[in-house]
Parts: sequence; structure tokens; C-alpha cells
Amino acid sequence: MLTRAPLALCLLIGLGGLFIGVTGPLLSAFLPPLVRTAIGDHRTAVGAVMAIDNGLLLLLVPWTGAASDRARASGRGRLPLVLAGFVMAAAGMAVLPPAAAAVGLAGLLPAMVLLYSGINVSRSPFQALVADVVPSRHRSFATGSVTFQMCVGAIGFLMLGRVLGMQSAFLIAAATVLAIAGVFAVTLRESNAAAQSPATDARESEPSGAALADAAMSAVWGAVPGLRAVFVASLLLQLTFQTFTTWYALHGTERFGVLPEDVTVGMIAWAVGGVLGALPAGLIGVRLGRRNAMVAGFSLMTLCFIALHGVGTPAQATPLLAAAAAAWTLPYVNAFPLFVEPIPRQRRGVLAALFVLSQALGGLIGDPLNGFLFDLFGSYRPLFLMMVVYTVSAFAAVLFVPRGAGEADTGPGVEQAMPDEVGTIAPAKVMT
Repeated sequence: MLTRAPLALCLLIGLGGLFIGVTGPLLSAFLPPLVRTAIGDHRTAVGAVMAIDNGLLLLLVPWTGAASDRARASGRGRLPLVLAGFVMAAAGMAVLPPAAAAVGLAGLLPAMVLLYSGINVSRSPFQALVADVVPSRHRSFATGSVTFQMCVGAIGFLMLGRVLGMQSAFLIAAATVLAIAGVFAVTLRESNAAAQSPATDARESEPSGAALADAAMSAVWGAVPGLRAVFVASLLLQLTFQTFTTWYALHGTERFGVLPEDVTVGMIAWAVGGVLGALPAGLIGVRLGRRNAMVAGFSLMTLCFIALHGVGTPAQATPLLAAAAAAWTLPYVNAFPLFVEPIPRQRRGVLAALFVLSQALGGLIGDPLNGFLFDLFGSYRPLFLMMVVYTVSAFAAVLFVPRGAGEADTGPGVEQAMPDEVGTIAPAKVMT
């Protein structure tokens, strides 16, 4: 029987997306100039400092994912790890600009480590928490709420940074992150976590590389139907997004002969498209099925990128970029619910870490690969044709997901694909 989406719960869990929208865009906009000011115009050194984020991600995301499984099995739940990450990130946002101004690189580096540690500590526990507290059928709508609030936060805080300046924007961002942590602490309740069976492999709850390696091998060898295909599609989706965010400014200035600030209209169009598409993408995943939503999204993205390759002015590109972003939300919102559905609760933290790492891998591969291809072509002109190749490949990967796998009770006529104890959980209690 169909049930109404728990709107209050989805709105509440969506605040995790607001956390991403508050922190990420401000760091992308203001941190590189801060680093360059601190160490001079040494591109290799700037790149090394900026790689702190990726280094901490590779170190902390697997560990905290497995640690959240262990915490849940012992009855403590995942939420304390999420809250700890938020508090650390808020402290890092608050101290980063004044620390950099006061003592330069010696203040900037510790602030960056604190900030990015907080962001990465919360990543995989939060993903697993979404699966734990949101009823299976409504996870796509919940991740749509996360994406919607992420995009709204990104637009709002980028505008705030331009109006008020870096230091004020970072302080307001820190206060906002603390407020999100407070709301989670007061209103979000995890269901009681039952202790693990003694027969459960210890590696499933031990925060070590063994648990992640075991999960990765399960994905590689296709032990869980559809898991490997969604992993590949998620990697290609992030590769597509990274291609746009990193290279569109250079593509636009070369192709259209405009100033860099004129190209930012395209970035704003993408963010607006994300806002407009996020919640409908979640509803489409619930009504028509997650796999169908992802197939439709990659198809529409491909058509938009083909059209973008042929436009002649930035004004013509703007509505197509918004349409492409709205289509992008379909796979972005539905990939994780499809990925996590067949995963037992006691391993959701580890598999959430694997999902996050698939996205990180797409980002790590993207810039070097695209740079090599642009050198090969001698121009940035093929940008959207390259993105067509990525989305067509992702479309093909999703076709390898068996029909009904990872759907729970979403989509027309789809029955529960897995036992209740694997894919569903009682809704979290939201205090009123």
C-alpha cells in the first residue's frame, strides 16, 4: 500500500544538504585565493595544499563509515559522529579567515585540517543515517530534500559572500552549521539499534580498512545485484559534474570570447536547475522507480549536452544548462537509495563510504583525464561532447541494474525486492 511521504522527516534530514551548501561553495570561492596569498603564486604548492581535502577524505570516510556501523551495533547510533563532524566544521569555518590573516600559512593549515576533518567525518555516517531513519520507499524524496537544500544553500551563501565579504560570510556559515547540529540533536531520533548477531563477521563492525576492502570486493565481483553498476554510474555522474564545474569557465571564455565573470551566469543557471529539479527528482524516483529515474536523467542530460555543443552564445547556453542540471538531479538523487537498498543495516556505514569514494574517484580522475583530452584536441571546444560520452556510458551502466533491484516498493508494480529487515526500518521519531 502506498503511504504519504513523511514530509517533516524529509525536511529535517535535508538539513544535511544545507550543511554541504553552506560550506562547500564558500570554500571553493574563497579558499584558493587565501592559499595563494599565503604561499605565493606557486601553482604546484597551491595544488598540494588544496589536496588536503582529498587526503582527509580518503583517510576519514572509510574509517567513520565503519565506525558508525560499530556505533549503531552497540546501540549508540550514527548521529553522534554526524554531530561531531558538524561541530568541527563549524569551528573550522569560524577560525579559518582570521587565522589566515593573523599568521598566514601557519594558521591556515590547521584551520583547513580542522574544517575538512569535520566535513569528512560526517559524510558516510550521514549517508547511512538517511537510510536508517527514512522509510525505504521515501528515500529518494529524502535525498531530493538533501539536494534541494544543498543547492539553495549554495546560491544563498555565495550571494552572501559577495555582499558581506569572506569573514562575515564564514562566521554566518559557522553559526548556521551549529544551528543545524542543534536541530539534529534535539529533534532527530534514531530507532534503537539492535546488537549484532555473534555470527556476524567482525570486519563488518570494526573501523578498519578490512571492512571497506571486503565491501569493495563485493561490489567489484557483483555479489549484490546492481551494486557494481550503480557504483560505476555514480563515478561517471561525478566525472560529468566535475568536468563542467572545473572546465566550463575556460571553455566559455575561449568559445564565446567573453570575460570570465560573464561565464558565471552558466554556473548560476546550473545551481538554479538543481533547485528546480531536486524535489521532483525524488518524487519521480518514488512514483516511477529509481532505475527508471536514473535512465531518464542520463538520457535528458545527453540531449542537453548535444544541444549545448551547437549553441552560439552564452545566452543560448543558459536555459540548456539549467535543463541539464534539472536532469542531473534525477540520477544524483536516486543513485544512493538504489545503491543502499539491498545492504543490511549493520554494513550501511561501510557501503555508504564506498559510495562516497566512488564520487571522490570520479572527481580525482576527472581533472587529469580532461586536461589530457583538452591538450590532445588543442582546444576546450569538445567539452560538451566529452560530457556526452560520460553520460552515455553512465546510461549504459544503469541498464546493467536488474529491474526491481534496489527499488523496495518504489515504481509502478514493483514488489518488495528484499526482506523487510534489510531494506526497511521504522520511521525516526521527530519531536514536535
